[in-house]
Amino acid sequence: MFSSLEFFIIEAFRSFRRSALMTTVAIVTITVSLTIFGAFLLLILNLGNVVGTISSRLDLVAYTGKNLSLEEAGAIQVRLAKLPGVERVEFTSKTEAWKKFREDFGGQLNLEETVHDNPLPHAFALSVRTPELLPVVAKEVADLGVIEEVRYSGRLIDQMRSLVSAVRVGGLSLIVLLSFATLLIVVNTIRLTVLARETDIYIMKLVGATDTFVKWPFIIEGVMIGLIGGGASCLILKLSYESVAARLALALPFLPIFTNQLVLTLIYAAVILGGTALGMLGGQISVSRALKNES
Repeated sequence: MFSSLEFFIIEAFRSFRRSALMTTVAIVTITVSLTIFGAFLLLILNLGNVVGTISSRLDLVAYTGKNLSLEEAGAIQVRLAKLPGVERVEFTSKTEAWKKFREDFGGQLNLEETVHDNPLPHAFALSVRTPELLPVVAKEVADLGVIEEVRYSGRLIDQMRSLVSAVRVGGLSLIVLLSFATLLIVVNTIRLTVLARETDIYIMKLVGATDTFVKWPFIIEGVMIGLIGGGASCLILKLSYESVAARLALALPFLPIFTNQLVLTLIYAAVILGGTALGMLGGQISVSRALKNES
């Protein structure tokens, strides 16, 4: 058994040398395809993380002018609390908001040099009874006249969910096309090796070699092509994601970047396994067609 496996691996390496150019093309193609596949997975994960973070925040926020007095703010809070569907209203003055912002991001952003005055407005956070009431309450709040801007999570969440769905559909379509093209390249690459060894295969069949024995060197060659391509793609994705995530954390510290290492490791592992599966399938298809033509 060991001698047979050693023979299969040696033959696979010989095939690598015989068709070095096409093998390189196949590896590069698998690397590109799987990198795009992994990038789409990471993008969808981060978009979903943003949607989840937004969903966990307060339903609706109304902003007023910065020059509003606290007495006026108290009167507005009472008016907002009386609106139908509103369960609770919390007021945050611009001073409190600026203090909290500096506590959260002052260590990552040099606020003293870039901002000389408090740029934040007063804010009212409203909890609404049901999500369906958000658009209605938002319109009533905006119609009060003293409110300069109204934002509510439902609108942004719907837009983000639409974006996630569009990215998912477009990404899956592109991945299917790239996978099919990659599989064809792997099949043709190994097919060239099969054709170059057509005489050897014929002799092996004459002396009693089974189809399974003949297939294994080519299947192992496909696995090696896929494994190298998947490993290269995994390395590119890991280094790129860590670099981009670190830069975004510095530039946009309030942006929720996905950092669950277990899930990220599973994605990298899926990329390597996907490349291996593509290579194995390509080797199986190419040599099976050749053996079928032989018979």
